[in-house]
Amino acid sequence: MKFTVLIGLLFGTQIIFSQPGPAASFLAEELNNLYSGPDKNLLTIYVIPSRVPYDWSSPHSLYKSYVKNYNRNILKREYYLLGHAFIELSTPLSDSLVLTGMRSASKEEQKDKVLMQKYGLSILGADLEGRLETRQELSKKVERYSSCGDMAFMTMIISDQAAARMLDFFRQFKEGAGDGFRPEEHYGGAYWPRYYGEGAGCSAFALSFLSVGGLLLDEFTEWMIRINIPTDLLGGPYNPGNKVTLKEIRKTYHWAESRDGRENDYEPFEIYDPSLIYSWITESWAGEQVLDGIRVARVRINKARGILIDMREEQVPEDEGIFMERENKSIFVGGPKD
Repeated sequence: MKFTVLIGLLFGTQIIFSQPGPAASFLAEELNNLYSGPDKNLLTIYVIPSRVPYDWSSPHSLYKSYVKNYNRNILKREYYLLGHAFIELSTPLSDSLVLTGMRSASKEEQKDKVLMQKYGLSILGADLEGRLETRQELSKKVERYSSCGDMAFMTMIISDQAAARMLDFFRQFKEGAGDGFRPEEHYGGAYWPRYYGEGAGCSAFALSFLSVGGLLLDEFTEWMIRINIPTDLLGGPYNPGNKVTLKEIRKTYHWAESRDGRENDYEPFEIYDPSLIYSWITESWAGEQVLDGIRVARVRINKARGILIDMREEQVPEDEGIFMERENKSIFVGGPKD
């Protein structure tokens, strides 16, 4: 599957915005000048990479990456240790601009689970207290990170149908299904927010907007990390009775493989890495052929690089529910596997 790219004047151009602030207010005005079509729906995914790229090749390398990032951010009051992703949705179908992202509510909770409760690598998928970031705080983040170039973004022109499904998804994610469970209050790397009864990590939340609109293309799987976490590195309630120290993680140089068909030797885990998305966008902006035969329009907010793509012709999965049942079992969602 390939993108439907912008036509005419947008090809090969570079649009630069010097003012700080969210993309929609600038891109919408520019599109009025360059494009006279009926649709004014814009979805933007912003990504902030980790200060040091994470090396996912082994538990040992992942641990070393974490330590390097922690040391680089130790004096920073506001930072995203693992990188970050969030979205902006501008559409006439909504009375207000949607600018939001998912994050953990407390860094202290993460420290306690790792250092005191000995969760080990369970922390990657553990259920943590979460919250949605507000438009006000993220507007400041866009200004701050775009001014120094530590951010990239991808803006898509989308159809009315895709925008309507995204708004419906966002509303239900905030309100829940009326059973007392509110997805926005649960943060975890193993969650996929389009599954019933699950919260979200930051990148999963952002990319769920693509998914619900039929825009999460197969090519985007290169943003995903897939690993098999050894069971003996899982602690907390996800492996009762097992306590894992950081030293044990540091001394493990391989992810698990299936041994003699015993599936419980490891727990499969996958996550979209914001730094990989950031690299993909900046490489596309530089003109590298990330996808065969694809051309994109280059845009910028201050020093932040972005790409602009027309996605209105992509098929919207209107016969598919906003939320689905999880098929692949996970110890992080619903308890241990059978």
